[in-house]
Formats: sequence, structure tokens, C-alpha cells
Amino acid sequence: MSGPIPYQFPFAKYPALRMALLFIGGILLGRFTSFGYHFWMGAFAIDLAFLFFFEFWHRRVMKASRYYSVLGLYLFGVIAFGAFWQTTFDQRQQPPSARLLSAYTWEPVEINGTVQNINKTGSGKYQLDVAADTTIIQDSLRWFEPHQIRAVLDPAQDSLPESLQLGSRIHFAATIYPLEEQSNPHEFNYKEYLATQNIYTQVGLDTLYSVQPNSNPLGWNRFRQRTLTLISQNFDEATIPLAKALLIGHKNELKHNQKIAFSRVGLSHIMAVSGLHVGFILAPFWVLIPFIWSYKWGKRLGLVGLIILLVSYAGLTGFSASVVRASITGGLITYGRLFHKARDSKNLTAVAAIIILLINPNDLFSIGFQLSFAAVYVILLVIPVVQHIIPNRIRHRWYEGLIMIVVVSVVVQLGLYPLLSYYFGEFSLAGPLANAVIIPGLTFIVPFALFLLPVSAFFPTVGYLLNAPSRWFFEFLQWFVEQASSWGWSWIQTPTTGTFIFLIWGAAILLVASLPIAKLRWKMGVVFLLVLCMQQGVHLYQQFQSPTLKVTMLDVGQGDAAFIQTPGGKHFLIDAGRWTPDYNSAQYVIIPHLKALGVEKLDGVFLSHPHADHIGGITELLDTIPIDTIYNSGFPYDSELYKTYIQKAADKNVPVKSLEAGTQLSLDNTMRFFVYGPSPANSYSDPNEHSLVIELIYGQTEFLFTGDGGQAQETLLTKNFGELIDTDFLKVGHHGSKTASSQPFLDIATPQVAAVSLGKNNRFSHPHPRAVRHLKQNSREVVYTSTAGALQFSSDGETILYKH
Repeated sequence: MSGPIPYQFPFAKYPALRMALLFIGGILLGRFTSFGYHFWMGAFAIDLAFLFFFEFWHRRVMKASRYYSVLGLYLFGVIAFGAFWQTTFDQRQQPPSARLLSAYTWEPVEINGTVQNINKTGSGKYQLDVAADTTIIQDSLRWFEPHQIRAVLDPAQDSLPESLQLGSRIHFAATIYPLEEQSNPHEFNYKEYLATQNIYTQVGLDTLYSVQPNSNPLGWNRFRQRTLTLISQNFDEATIPLAKALLIGHKNELKHNQKIAFSRVGLSHIMAVSGLHVGFILAPFWVLIPFIWSYKWGKRLGLVGLIILLVSYAGLTGFSASVVRASITGGLITYGRLFHKARDSKNLTAVAAIIILLINPNDLFSIGFQLSFAAVYVILLVIPVVQHIIPNRIRHRWYEGLIMIVVVSVVVQLGLYPLLSYYFGEFSLAGPLANAVIIPGLTFIVPFALFLLPVSAFFPTVGYLLNAPSRWFFEFLQWFVEQASSWGWSWIQTPTTGTFIFLIWGAAILLVASLPIAKLRWKMGVVFLLVLCMQQGVHLYQQFQSPTLKVTMLDVGQGDAAFIQTPGGKHFLIDAGRWTPDYNSAQYVIIPHLKALGVEKLDGVFLSHPHADHIGGITELLDTIPIDTIYNSGFPYDSELYKTYIQKAADKNVPVKSLEAGTQLSLDNTMRFFVYGPSPANSYSDPNEHSLVIELIYGQTEFLFTGDGGQAQETLLTKNFGELIDTDFLKVGHHGSKTASSQPFLDIATPQVAAVSLGKNNRFSHPHPRAVRHLKQNSREVVYTSTAGALQFSSDGETILYKH
């Protein structure tokens, strides 16, 4: 007697989902393996040839073994095609146009092109994305190859010429700037981001010669510009930026702190213009469907109207991946309803993914694509299970809709946790409440405000007056977000997630989705437990490894900032980078690095001396992360930045302790901290010569940090401590200038590795040739942040490893 039939997942029901997963697997192979375009093209061609042969053979002789051969070749063929497609359109590879222009870095050029996008940065500069069609190099070489560039304009006035709009033809003189590689771990990769926009060249706009209005009445740029103008016409100055973001996804005018506030309240998705907005657009159309499908041509006319509506809205948003995905999915579902076709949302969403990735496989690695599709599948897999759990006494009540908004928000927030942590380092706790308050209003306001735009085109006054509810709602929304983001519990900082958290989260979602299917849920439970065991196994393996001291010299330009992770789990910072009126290293380098590592507190900050290139980020750090103690050299300094950080530390009850030579600090049981400077006998007036000099000793390895100490302090070090300053690692004094790295000092220090923190092409001409010569003569290796970016070192107590 046969036993029960085991459950088998109905793969045949989801052909598009199966193909999408295989296609995505191929794209990942193409991205993260070293095999190039020709290899994958050959693999796909060979697979295709074998597939045709086995298919022909299988049709002549029907055997199961040959069927499985055909099936295997088909599956591998989709994977190989995905890898081939990725390597064909790999945006990491510079096109010939970019390679040509990069040869003229820092050279002047003249450019003619069409403005595709205008963005104002937080520092007041303008970024113009231009489709260039004519480039004049060295006053004579005319180049007519079309290419995309980003032009950066720093105008003396507060705004651009009024005639400069989307779609404008411009002629300007510019200087080609280099696009730097990512210089710090966990830092925003600006070059890679531009590549996702097909931009590989950045120029500084020097002179704007001419601006011609958009002459194409049917172009998308003109359509978008006209819509932006109508939005400005219907809203007041306070709500215009938010209205543009919420209605068509134009976030260029939002301030940076506004974007952060929306993210922390869990409402950033309403500015992404995704499936939520497409749903708002489709809702009235779905109400009309029963009235049109009974007519002979009603369905076809309805379908044409639907396509025009979705394409028009996607064009308004710049054909963002989230809107294209939602439009394709919504269009297919609506088509299925009109013509009584199968309309399984999981399958249709996979169709949308395949279409988008066929257009551009690099979209797979964009945050918008990942968040958009992940949110949809979390909803499709988990919400039906949750709905089944909701008690009957709640269903079909007037408040059921509000409860479901909260439920969906919670499910999506939890489902997207790994992605949100990976990209933002923050997780919103206020999201469910905020969505319950805001989404019901948006359901009516978004289609209402969009409907009034064409009214305003013909009757401006009428449109403005009728739009009063939208303005009131957006004013309330701004107030609500500002208040909610200030609540201490509204968001938490999260560490950068590793591979296992994605696997665990994926297995958990599949487990929840399988709960109604008795024969499947135990299998998903086994998978979930297996992933947990693997994660714990790796964690246990790491526990048996020797504890490690990690030293990261962050690339902060012409300044110093070294982050220390001790074997005992403590976190210290030696110097806080530089400060200028529109920049500080903490905001752009140090804090993102700490957030990515999940550092919740600094156990100590050592500020070698009070110059702005060493204490530049300390006030931002005091505002952002708890600091146990600040240690400084005790040298008084008359600067606003110095006075501000001393006062702020006092206001936040952070002790500021001055150190001097001969002090030993007990900060971590696994290692020792010795202070070699400043010396009480030092009579020099230069703050550099009173720098904190600290040595970290872990096992047999030694790390010496000398601040900006020059030859005078180096002389005192050799005199007072002699062979004690013999070290394995030296943070070179004063950025490699000629005032430091004296020969007598290096004769005793004899570091294996000498690390120099400095900015590329700095105005001080650091490093000085004499210092470089001394360092090379007395060190095995000399490394520079200006050429290598952040310098990462680790010690197991016996040897120091440098991560290139």
C-alpha cells in the first residue's frame, strides 16, 4: 500500500517566476565571476545548439532521460543568457566615449547638448545631466559621438537662468573633472551611482554661452517640465518641493534633512512613486471597468486608454524602475480582468521584472528595483497568511482598512529589514503608525492633485483654488513628519547586514508563506533551521579565531582620522578629520563608517591637537553618537571650532581629559595604551609640536600615532623614550611634510609600515620628497590615503596585515 503523496511546489503555475529567478541567477553570475562577455556568449550558443539537438532527438524517441536532458539545457540556457546579457550591458565598463574624455582630465572643452535633469545640491551647487551631442576638445577637435555627462555649476547667484529648464539646448565651456573611485569602506560610491545613470564623465561648468528653449513639443522632457510648472502653480512655496516629490517623484528640490526625516518615520516610500501611486492612478479606471466591458469595442478602447494612462504617468516620473514595474504589473492584471485571462500577481510581477531586466540588467543592482520587487513579494506571500489570522470580529468593519494599512506597513518594514539596514543603516519603528495616519489621505489627495493639473493648464485660478485641500494636507504631512522624526523611539540604528541575514530573512518569509500548506511548511521549517544552524556554525568558528585588532585610517583628504576596533570589542577614534564651511569629515566619512559597522558608542576619541584638520568632525560626532571620553593634548587654542566642541562636550556631559607623556591608559584588557607626548618640558608655541603621541600595543605588535608632531617633538621622543618608540606601524607625522619624519627619529622607530594621511593634489605639496626618502629608507612599505584610499590594517598579536 503506497504512502501519502509528498507535496510538490506547483512550478508549472509560475513559469515567469521560475524564468525570472534563473535569469537573475545568470545576471549575478555575470556580475560576480571573472568570466567575460565572450565566454558567456559562447556558453549560451553551445547550450542553444545542444538544446535544439536534444529537443529534436527527444521528439523522435520519447524517453524520460532525454526529457530531463532537454529540461536541464533549457534551465542552464536561461542562466547563461542572463550572464551573457549582464556582461553585454555591464555599466561598470566605461564606454569608449568616457575613456576618450578621461584622457583629457583637467582640460577645457566646449559642449552642446540637451538638459535631461536638474538637481540642486545641499551645498548650493547645481548638477545638470546633459545628453551631449557635440564636444569640442582643444579648440579644434570636434567630436559628434552622443554621450551623457554631469555638469556641476557653482553660480554666484542663487538660481539658474529661468530659461534653463528640462529639455533646453545649452552650449557651455567646461573643465573635465576626474571621477574618483570609492575611497572609504561603506562610503557612498558616487562613480558607481553615476554609472547606473549611464554617466561616466563629470565636468565643471565654467561659462554658459547660450540656452535655447526645448523645441520638441512631444518630448518627455517638455511634458515633465510643463507638469513641474503646473505643480509650482498649484502649490505654495513651502509645499512645492514635497508636492513634486509625492506626485511625480521629482525629489531634487527636497532638502537632505527632509529626506532623512521621511526615512526615519517610515514614509520614504511615498516619495519613491511606485506601486502605491500607480494603484492610485488605476483605482478610478478599475471602477469604470464593469461599465465598459459589455460594449463591443469597450474592452479594446479601455485597454488603449489604460496603456496611454500608464505610459504617460511613467514618462512623468522619468520611467523609474518602480513605476515601470508597477505599470506593467497593473496593466497585465487589468488586461486579465478585462479579457478574463489568468492574472496571478506573483507571475505577472515576475513578467515585469523580466521586461525591466531585459531593457537594462543593471537595474537588478539598483536600490529602487530591489526595494520595489522585494516589497511586492513580501506582500503577496505574507499578507494572505496574516489576513487569515485576523479575527472575524474585525473583518468587514469600518476600521478594517486602517488596520490593514498598519498590518501591511509592519509586514513590509520587517520584510525589507535586511535591505533597509544594508543601504541606510537605520530602521523605522514609527512606520506603521505614520502609514496609518498618512496613506488614507494620500489615497484621495494624489489622484485629486494630479487631476487638477490639466484644469490649471486652462484655468489657473480655478485649479489653485480647488487644490486647497492638497496644500493643507501637504502642510500637515510636513508638520507630522518633522514631529515624528524627533521622537526618540521613531527609528533605530542598525548594523550593515551580512549574507546570512538575507538568507535567514528569505527563509523566514517562505516559512510564513507556507504555513497554510501542511505538507510544505515543515520543509520550509527545515530550510529555516538549516540556515540558522549554518549562521551559528560560522559564528562559532569565528569565536575560535584569535581576537583581532583592526586599525582603519579613513581617507578624509588633508586631515587625520583613524578608527580602532580592539580585540576586547571597544571602539576608539584617533582624530576626527577636517572641517570647512560646507564640509566636515564626520558627516560624510566617519559617521557612515560607524553606522555601517553597527557601532553604537565610541569608548574614546583622541584629538591629537586643536587644528581643524584633526578636530573637524568632533562637533558632528557629539551630536550623533555617544562618546565616553574625549582625550586631547591640553594645548589651548583660540578658534571657534575648538571652543564649540569644548562647550558642546560640557553640555552633553562628555569628559574632556588632557594627557601628557608618561601616562598609561587602561582602556581595554586585551592591549595597552601608552602616551609619549606631549612632554611637559616642551616649550614650543606651535600646537603641532604638542600633539598627542599614542602607542597601541597588542601582543607583539605596536602601532604608533604621532599626530602632526614635527622634528622638535620627534627629538623629545627619541630623548625621553629611546627604544620604546621602536614600532611596527607608524602613522606618519604632519601628513608627510618636510617638518616631520626626521632621520634620527626614523632610525629608532624603524616601522615595518609607514602610513601617511593626506589629500590628493593638496595645496601644501605633501608629501615632501625628503620625508618620502627617509620613510622609504627606514620602512618596508609606505602607503598613502591619497592614492590608496582608506588604509585597513589588522593584527592577531603577532603580525600586522595590510588589506590592499
